[in-house]
Amino acid sequence: MKEIKKCNKNPIITKSDVPFIVNSIFNPGAVKFNDRYLLVCRVEMPDGRSSFVTAESDNGYDFKVADKLCLTPEDHKECYEYVEWGIEDPRITPVDDTFYLTYTGYSKYEPLVILAETKDFEKFKIHGIISEPSNKDCAVFPEQINGYYWKVDRPTAGNRNDIWLSKSPDMIHWGEYKCIMEPSKGTWETQKIGNSSPPIKTKDGWLMLYHGVRGFGSSIIYKIGVVLLDLNKPWIIKGRTKVPIIFPEYDYERIGDVGNVTFSNGWIAEQDGEVKIYYSGADSNICVATTNINYLLSMCK
Repeated sequence: MKEIKKCNKNPIITKSDVPFIVNSIFNPGAVKFNDRYLLVCRVEMPDGRSSFVTAESDNGYDFKVADKLCLTPEDHKECYEYVEWGIEDPRITPVDDTFYLTYTGYSKYEPLVILAETKDFEKFKIHGIISEPSNKDCAVFPEQINGYYWKVDRPTAGNRNDIWLSKSPDMIHWGEYKCIMEPSKGTWETQKIGNSSPPIKTKDGWLMLYHGVRGFGSSIIYKIGVVLLDLNKPWIIKGRTKVPIIFPEYDYERIGDVGNVTFSNGWIAEQDGEVKIYYSGADSNICVATTNINYLLSMCK
């Protein structure tokens, strides 16, 4: 495989696959769990607020959506006021035998980042808020670097929409913030960028998906790129795509609740180097594209 291949079954999950009433299902985090593919999907409920539901598959393409929600705003008892309008866009990072979820809490206080952990995707320990507003698009690295945990996120300040890095001794208290990426003006990501996936460790560095946004008149278009970070100094950018690797092409990516959007929260790297990128089209479905580590590395060079 030398490029990105979108599955000919796309979209692989739509709201008709959910066994209860939802407005839409999209933007899943992705992980291998018990030798199966597991997605934690965002579902917008009829009242307009988002919660999470799991979907599982043996092959990574044919998924069964659970018959009940796994995580809701109401589960966030101690910080409910900060997620009252919904929880959105989970990223999943396995660390040892625990899965850490970073996701957006939404309320009148603007978006901010919530951290939770689970071992079985049935019971969740919610640690609470790990950012100030306005912030989102957060992912945690899958192992410590130089004795610290690391995360990337996308704070918004004025008209700035850049990707930042920070470190923590315990995943709760974060500091030593660094801005590591900003939009490339005049390109497909000229308006804003944000993290898309937890980093994957490779021989050449940490691979990470990110999204870029460009405005066209009164509309916008979301595309996906890839960046390579240094293994030991992850604030150093070793390479970055000049062109997007996934972008809206088909009706299921162009027509929906938010048109012209391809957006990813998660990917899964196989033992043979293949990578499955789970993404959503037009904020209305779940799709998958396949590629491999070597191709993604080549795109960063």
